[in-house]
Amino acid sequence: MKKYLTILLAALIVAACHGAIWDKLNDHEARIARLEQLCNQMNTNIDALQAIVNAIAARDYVKEVVPVTENGLITGYHIVFNSSNPITIFNGKNGEDGHTPIIGIKKDGDNWYWTLDGEWILDGDGKKVRADAGAPRLKIEEDYWWVSYDNGSTWSKLDKAVGESNSGGDSMIQDIRQDDSYVYIILADGEELKIAKGGLHWVYVD
Repeated sequence: MKKYLTILLAALIVAACHGAIWDKLNDHEARIARLEQLCNQMNTNIDALQAIVNAIAARDYVKEVVPVTENGLITGYHIVFNSSNPITIFNGKNGEDGHTPIIGIKKDGDNWYWTLDGEWILDGDGKKVRADAGAPRLKIEEDYWWVSYDNGSTWSKLDKAVGESNSGGDSMIQDIRQDDSYVYIILADGEELKIAKGGLHWVYVD
């Protein structure tokens, strides 16, 4: 009888450990899925920022703004321009694991330039990279964020994406709002893009 109890106890321990391992695996996969979704949204935002800069240069204006919803919450907006291609841009706090790299743009003189975590992105000659040139790309590989400045030809390793402190990294877009005349896109560092709506003449206000 004692032998059977020992075997039963051992089986229960194995089953408990097996269940714990599966729970941990499922949790890890769920976190990876969330981070991949965040990465896709961030790359979509990078493309959208470049499109906005090009719209500024072309004196384009917004014809329509349609909210993007998920589980009843507004997570971003689909923006239709008069002549430029439409864009989708996401806002809000999305990061959950480690540090989320923030790609943004800043104006210097008459031009917009790419930034990473608030610092200018520089090319091989140490010059700021213009936002109307090629756009940076992000990916997650081996549990780390990676960034490319040459359309994926080379990649630079950034911070760990999974398994560190739950820091709740911010999206690169802090807020998106509109009134009857303008769409306002507030970047993570407070930089504001102001886009005219309807048939109004394009105006950019610093």
